[in-house]
Amino acid sequence: MKNECENMTLYFYGELEPQQAAAFQEHLAHCPHCQREMAFLQQTQQALVPPAAPEQVVQGALAPALAGKGWWRRVFKPALATALVLGAGVFLFISGPFGSRFDDDGQEWMAYISAEADEEYNSFVADFEAFEEKF
Repeated sequence: MKNECENMTLYFYGELEPQQAAAFQEHLAHCPHCQREMAFLQQTQQALVPPAAPEQVVQGALAPALAGKGWWRRVFKPALATALVLGAGVFLFISGPFGSRFDDDGQEWMAYISAEADEEYNSFVADFEAFEEKF
């Protein structure tokens, strides 16, 4: 009998083979301990299921979304579509033939950066020397 009582949880969740489930059902009909345990499991499962919201509350909450007559839909959707099209156009323009000036040669890009950095450094040195002369 103790062996059959151990199958309570497996039976409750439907994980026993059909033959084992039939044997446990027969055991359940005669075992008061398993009957109490099964009633407890069923009550626990029912307590964990939240109650459904009243139909009127659900319909009231969803009515504005289902109606689709809000002013923001008439204004927001076209504005969003326009912004997306403009954004795609700007992206394609930037990444198009004008955006790939230095793609062909990495050395050309490095020379450009180096020249810019040298100019900034020389400018900084000149400014710093002028500052030192004043003091």
